[in-house]
Amino acid sequence: MAAAHLEDTVGYRVEGPEGYLGLVQGVPQAGRPLRPLVLVVSDGETVRFVSLRRVAAVLPFEHRIALGPRHVASAPFDRAEREREAAA
Repeated sequence: MAAAHLEDTVGYRVEGPEGYLGLVQGVPQAGRPLRPLVLVVSDGETVRFVSLRRVAAVLPFEHRIALGPRHVASAPFDRAEREREAAA
């Protein structure tokens, strides 16, 4: 399923390596042409905004989205280093 059709996944179950995250509540779009931005996922208690980069597979017959692992962007400085530099 192409990214352009992700709006059809509202109600799909979302699962990642960390387990069940919830159901797709929405797929906001922006730009010209319109493109999906994120998946809005809720388990009834928590709302998450899931990057489309994490989508490993969309399984329409199972009404399920499988996510890949979270990619943590590395930064040249961590928070403690930034605070030390600001104090100096």
